[in-house]
Amino acid sequence: MTDNEPPQQRVFLAPQSTHEETLVAAGSLYKALDAAGLGDIRPILDYTRDEPWVKLHRIDARQATQLEHLVRKGMDGNYTLAQELHCVLLDHGLADFPVPVVCGLDRIALGEISIHTAERLACILGAEPGPELADVPDWPESNAVYDRLNAAFKTATDGAFMDMHLHSYCRRCDGDPGIQLVAIKLDAARQFVKALRDAPRP
Repeated sequence: MTDNEPPQQRVFLAPQSTHEETLVAAGSLYKALDAAGLGDIRPILDYTRDEPWVKLHRIDARQATQLEHLVRKGMDGNYTLAQELHCVLLDHGLADFPVPVVCGLDRIALGEISIHTAERLACILGAEPGPELADVPDWPESNAVYDRLNAAFKTATDGAFMDMHLHSYCRRCDGDPGIQLVAIKLDAARQFVKALRDAPRP
């Protein structure tokens, strides 16, 4: 930031913004677009709903491409972090782990992993190896791996939170059991990367 640039401020708005707040937000967005050379894109207010909305009026293909570039540039750190996480997972031989995906401004989506992959990840993060798993683990086995991964992740990341959901084997759909790793915040992702980098390689 140069001496001529205004300090960035974080504005926290209520879930349902007032007309005045929406007007101010639209004005701030226009100033930011204008500073980025996109002054032809004019945010306008939509009063057709109970809650006011800001719409972007008349965006051609060139402007849409410029706006996309601007947004992605602002999220470069998020994409770099997701790539770092993917690389360190591969370094540990977890090729079947889903590719982490940037999800919004402050989260990275991880996806669903098998119980066997969850067991390997738990061990990489410091958990003691559990009993040998069946080809299709039943609910008690899957739940034990779930608990061990949850505990190992928290220990290895100094208490970072990762929401997980266990999907046990379903006879009706013949679906294999798995653990859904819900999108984690960027701070937790950084701690995850650090823990994996510090863990011994196979």
